[in-house]
Amino acid sequence: MKNRWIALYVENEVGVLAKVSGLFSGKSYNLQSLSVGTTEDETVSRMTICVASDDITFEQIKKQLNRMVEVIKVIDLTNVPLHMKEILFAKVLRCTMVDIEEVLFQ
Repeated sequence: MKNRWIALYVENEVGVLAKVSGLFSGKSYNLQSLSVGTTEDETVSRMTICVASDDITFEQIKKQLNRMVEVIKVIDLTNVPLHMKEILFAKVLRCTMVDIEEVLFQ
């Protein structure tokens, strides 16, 4: 069992999130994470889902998602190199202009 990532493009309609999450709960698949947001096209949303599963189960999940009417596209991101980043905001006291320039221009 390893974490696997799926990106879904779905219709931006009421109840689509419930149907997708219902598919996972109905089959007893455990979601590790789920995020949803609209795309440039306001009629389409993107879901990014992480699920812990084996190869056979993951293939079943993708097939079941592809069968849903509201799902436009399913993309397997498991083996795609991703760049994740975190942001840190920090307040630094007693900096000289040289220190500030060093931070801004490096």
